[in-house]
Amino acid sequence: MKAIRLFKTTVKNNKQVVKLTPQLNSLLSNRKWNFDLTDSDKVLRIEDENIPLQKLIFMMNENSHQIVELH
Repeated sequence: MKAIRLFKTTVKNNKQVVKLTPQLNSLLSNRKWNFDLTDSDKVLRIEDENIPLQKLIFMMNENSHQIVELH
């Protein structure tokens, strides 16, 4: 069973998810990920404990989004 990591984000809508999708697919390669935009924290869920966290934060910041891991 893979670990699941959750991140609070500032992604607000599907249009923003579509814009981020190619970069997330590239960065997270074959990991499963999705956004829960109905959650107040706009959660990004990634199925894998070994993710390139610094690259993920940088990529989100470059796209004008904040991201913080939820514990």
